[in-house]
Amino acid sequence: MSLRLRLTLFYTLLVAGVLLLAGLGLRLGLARILQAELDQRLQEALVLAQPWVNSDNGRLGFSQEGELLPKLPPDMVLLLYGPKGLAEGLGRAPHPPPAPRVGCFAATGFRFCGTRVDGGMLLAGRLLAGLEASLRALERVLFWVFPAALGLALALGYFLVGRALRPVRTLTLAARERAQSRSWNRPLPLPVARDELFTLSQAFNALLASLGQLIENERRFTQDAAHELRTPLTVLLGRLEQAQEKNHDPQVAQALDSAYRSTQRLLALVEKLLQLVRAEAGQGLARERVALNELAAEVAEDLLPLFEAKGLALRVSLPERPLLATGDRLALGLALRNLLENALKFTPAGEVWVTLRQLGAEALVEVEDTGGGIPEAALPHLFERFYQAQVEHRRSGSGLGLALVAAIARWHGGRVEAANGPRGARFRLWLPMQASTTH
Repeated sequence: MSLRLRLTLFYTLLVAGVLLLAGLGLRLGLARILQAELDQRLQEALVLAQPWVNSDNGRLGFSQEGELLPKLPPDMVLLLYGPKGLAEGLGRAPHPPPAPRVGCFAATGFRFCGTRVDGGMLLAGRLLAGLEASLRALERVLFWVFPAALGLALALGYFLVGRALRPVRTLTLAARERAQSRSWNRPLPLPVARDELFTLSQAFNALLASLGQLIENERRFTQDAAHELRTPLTVLLGRLEQAQEKNHDPQVAQALDSAYRSTQRLLALVEKLLQLVRAEAGQGLARERVALNELAAEVAEDLLPLFEAKGLALRVSLPERPLLATGDRLALGLALRNLLENALKFTPAGEVWVTLRQLGAEALVEVEDTGGGIPEAALPHLFERFYQAQVEHRRSGSGLGLALVAAIARWHGGRVEAANGPRGARFRLWLPMQASTTH
């Protein structure tokens, strides 16, 4: 569940609680007001009726009822109690009649107020139906208003939370774009409001600057170290070649061959390090029109003898219409070559397929083999420097080939992915195409 939805639900629950308490308070308040108003009218009726109470001849009753009744509301009830109980009643009295007492109280659907009179007690009462009808009307209104207000609060809360989180989304997209393009030297946009998000953005920018400086220092060190190593390794390789030509001792020749092969591997590692550093920094890379069909065909043709020597079949499927991209031809060729060499290295027998096709505004180069696949634990790390998956039939390597492919893809605005297909490992290289070839 997203943060926006969680905050909206929390806000809605808070509003629902407030509305519920407000509704209960409104109902209780209205009930108290209506009851107080009813009690006041009953007290007024008692005051009005007291002069009409007559206890002459030892009998308690109302005198001149015909004049008293028109002065009372139609639903008013007057009950006069003597020492022996109910002496007389005016109006539709409840059955059984309530026990007389001083003060206001509810009984048998009526509200009564009582007071003492000469020789007895007088009660004035009215039906509670009117009060209850008013409360039910309020409840019906609340029944419809509550969901409507809650829905409005939900929509408004979702909108307001979205506006409040808009700077967070902006920062997230900017950070994701910089992570994908590895543009550590580009600061994140700062929010207009100088609030907590502004401070957080400043902290992220400081972190990005430090990270960018560390990466730049690492790149310079790698480049300088590779440059410093390449010259002596090249000289050493030449000296070993001279020693091999002049040597006639078989034991020494074996040692020289081993040293020569090791030096070649070290020199190849240094060259790949230099290529990787240049690809990550975009040094020496050109922006030119590249026909991916022709490039893929050339790389496949160059490596075909190696596949045939290992007994592998190389299947190439290219579209007839040229797929054009903008980039460095040598770098793109190196990326394709590394993908094919990787398939050659990890495929003991079977076939390797190379497919080029267009998907939307991108060109997709797919390399699939029958080498048994990639361990699931290794998939997230395949394009890291010096990483080598622990798989069967693995041959020695530098662990830089796929990292170089990823760096070249990023510089060209593309990406590379690895997965396990139905037959083995599958690598996909996505490259943006020229606008003229995307129609």
